[in-house]
Amino acid sequence: MVNDEKNCLASSTVLDAHSTSISIIHEDGCVLYLPNFLPRASSDLLLERSLKDILWDQDKIKLFGRWISVPRLSAWFSITDATYEYSGLVHQPKPMPPFVQELLSDVNLRTKVEFNSILVNLYQDGTHSIGWHADDEKELGPEVTIASLSVGSERIIRFRHRHIANLRKALPVAHGSLLMMYPPLQNYWLHEVPKRKNIKLPRVNFSFRVVTPQL
Repeated sequence: MVNDEKNCLASSTVLDAHSTSISIIHEDGCVLYLPNFLPRASSDLLLERSLKDILWDQDKIKLFGRWISVPRLSAWFSITDATYEYSGLVHQPKPMPPFVQELLSDVNLRTKVEFNSILVNLYQDGTHSIGWHADDEKELGPEVTIASLSVGSERIIRFRHRHIANLRKALPVAHGSLLMMYPPLQNYWLHEVPKRKNIKLPRVNFSFRVVTPQL
């Protein structure tokens, strides 16, 4: 296991100076949490626009011979018109609404990363979730940096190390917060957003990615 605490500290210094970052993981990768990345009013407006103006898809996957609905809605945007494949699903890029374009520019400016694509997930309530996974698809290249911006209902994100059974983290992700995941995190850790029956309100998550052309 590699201690990446110095890399986390170095990464935190290039983030937006107006947002306080908290180190969540600094072994075999780096996770920084910025709880107040967006002001409350901006977060409220982003949630409202997302629910109203994004054309959401309800994907289906085949499991044990039956087609079942994925427990969340999604949309894929890319300024390079790149497709994105995961869990056997191929996402075609949608036209990017102006407010999403503005959000992409703002996140790139404040994180100092040139993201070119966004996977957006809508969790309509606590019955929606995403299981254990790593964002390690070939389109993301060998060195994966992801910015995960959430608005709406607070949800728990959980991390577990692939090789060390008792190495786990859990974090309540607040309205308007940003989670930065730096390499080599996706090689060593899995993460999930579990179901929470008591949650009745929606959450929208913008996962900013750098997609590299596939030869």
